[in-house]
Amino acid sequence: MLDIELFREYPEKIRESERRRDKDPEKVDKVIRLDEDWREKLQRLEDLRAERNTVGEEIAEAKKSGEDAEEKIQEMTEVKEEIEGLEEEVKRLKERRDEIRYQVGNILHESVPEGEDEEDNKELRTWEPENGRESDARLAADVLEENDLIETEKAAEQSGERAYYLKNELFQLNQALIQFSMNLLREKGFTPMQTPYMLKHEPMEAAAELEDFEEQLYKIEDQDNYLIATSEQTLGTFHMDQILQPEELPKKYAGFSTNFRREAGKHGKQTRGIWRIHQFEKVEQYIFCEPENSWDFHEELIENSEEVMKELGLPYRVVNVCTGDMNDNAAKKYDIEVWRPPLGEYGEVVSCSNCTDFQARKVGVRIRRSDDNETAHTLNATACATERVMTAIVENNQTEEGIKIPKPLQEYMGGREVIEIEE
Repeated sequence: MLDIELFREYPEKIRESERRRDKDPEKVDKVIRLDEDWREKLQRLEDLRAERNTVGEEIAEAKKSGEDAEEKIQEMTEVKEEIEGLEEEVKRLKERRDEIRYQVGNILHESVPEGEDEEDNKELRTWEPENGRESDARLAADVLEENDLIETEKAAEQSGERAYYLKNELFQLNQALIQFSMNLLREKGFTPMQTPYMLKHEPMEAAAELEDFEEQLYKIEDQDNYLIATSEQTLGTFHMDQILQPEELPKKYAGFSTNFRREAGKHGKQTRGIWRIHQFEKVEQYIFCEPENSWDFHEELIENSEEVMKELGLPYRVVNVCTGDMNDNAAKKYDIEVWRPPLGEYGEVVSCSNCTDFQARKVGVRIRRSDDNETAHTLNATACATERVMTAIVENNQTEEGIKIPKPLQEYMGGREVIEIEE
């Protein structure tokens, strides 16, 4: 959520950012109007409270001197009634103002390219191993089903569409990816954490985005809990309503969780297999830092994610996400897309966002300063979304012997080098 002072002092900056996002800037004007009304009513409320104190003193003085205080008592009654009404009005106006303020996106960084959707994302760089990239391979969904590495038919019967069982070597590969990516981040100074899989409504509302409640999140019936869609949500609320000391920063976390997403409205060729599913594992990077350092950390996070891909030998590209494909929390976002030979296209495996002070303001994470406390900056990036990365490994590493296991993962699989498959 944006600082209310931005609406008061730089409204056109916010309007322009909303226009770049292809959003109606009218919400900016609504926030400003409600804020002006709120401040006017708040000032009247403070004046009345001061008047109440004055009248109270006059009543006490009148009683002390034996004078008739009835007129002042009547005045006090009227002032109290007006105060009660105004208190409700001030509360209502502030809640309504902040409700709309919550719907206004973060200020986009000037380097975010213009565009309508993912087709307009700007390619920044590509990488592939020395032996190049595959141009012909079978879909992972087919290979895995035929070789008893996943079971989706029975899973769908028991759990619904896009459910799956991981079996045999694929289960081991999943665990290997988790261990590998966690160890890589721990060596870089990140604190490993396995987070809760549920959040209460208040922290989820602070960490998630408005559209997530309609499109992504599973609500636990008859409870105030939601299943998390990413450990970004649980890591982001780890320091909720805390004031951090500057010497504590940065705080770097590597979070592991199983994640749950409804994926409402998401259909198409990538819904087979384990690419687009309702339940998946992911290792996430999350940083709390001082504002002046967040753009350096944004580059550090994407470098870490690229290192994971390089170590696994998976061809990829990095794109600068365009204005029309941006989520509200982010000021700038990179995606890493892995090469998928059967489809002849890249598919997203990493999102890396600098949320500046937008998310931390909602969550209430601040940094202690001598003059005034300052809102922290937060960043997040996928390190390894294991089901998608396994899909990429299967599609890029098909050989005559079977699926070649990336070297860094072999130690976590008892030294196994290949997963044997039938042609």
